[in-house]
Amino acid sequence: MSGRPSLVQPIKIARAYEQLAGLLRERITSGDLRVGDRLPSESALAEQAGVSRSTVREALRILEQGGLVERASPRIMVVADRSEDPGYRELRRSLSQHNVTFHHLHEAMMTLDPELTRFATIRADRSDIKELNAALAEQERHLGHLAEWSRLDVEFHSMLAEIAANPALLIAREPISQLLMPALYRFMDTRDMAEHATKYHRRIVEEIEVRDPDTAAAVMRRHINDWRTAWERRGLDLHQEILDLSSTADSAPHRVESNGSDQEEERWDSSRAPRRSPASSMPSASRDS
Repeated sequence: MSGRPSLVQPIKIARAYEQLAGLLRERITSGDLRVGDRLPSESALAEQAGVSRSTVREALRILEQGGLVERASPRIMVVADRSEDPGYRELRRSLSQHNVTFHHLHEAMMTLDPELTRFATIRADRSDIKELNAALAEQERHLGHLAEWSRLDVEFHSMLAEIAANPALLIAREPISQLLMPALYRFMDTRDMAEHATKYHRRIVEEIEVRDPDTAAAVMRRHINDWRTAWERRGLDLHQEILDLSSTADSAPHRVESNGSDQEEERWDSSRAPRRSPASSMPSASRDS
């Protein structure tokens, strides 16, 4: 038997029930299926997905174990209320105790995200960059579905934190991901806003690709500041408590709107982000604005 290393690794093909569970999970996390919504029957799901009922049962078992769905009766499965999760309850208790506001959330992101982006630029490998580009493509496909876009936005920032490969910072930032979604639901209601934010994401990935950590961090800083600016221009209170925002996620789905030309100045202006420079260059003073 040859002692040479294998040319390729074994190919892992997802089982049908794993694929079905993933599809249902996406419908739940995107907001298409909301807390208390009833799932179709096993036979209906089997017919829609073109699989057996045993495959459906296994997919539902995975989702039930993950706390995404629960049984309202032996034959009826509904989307579960994840707010009953002990970790989530503890987070809400801490938020209430310390009166955490949007202003606090913005400051925390300004402290953590630019440096996480800097580390991600230094440490990202080819597979990381490939995954970031795939995430961007997914965001661009959902510009007209703002609830899903908001979920993907949170996911993109979390991916950068993971690529930064600093477990302490990753743990410190994880609660922000749980706080960010309700804030995004609060005011992300136009396609233009999603497009401008996605352009910032594209710029950040471009800086990661050319290994310019200073500019990548500066673009992230501008991105987060524009998020605050957009919040203020919508007449929203910077000092509104995060807990007050959480109920917004249960409201009606977002409408897709396009800003008229008379609102041009109110758009997030990604052109104000610093232009890319060679990886060897030093950052200019404007990058820290």
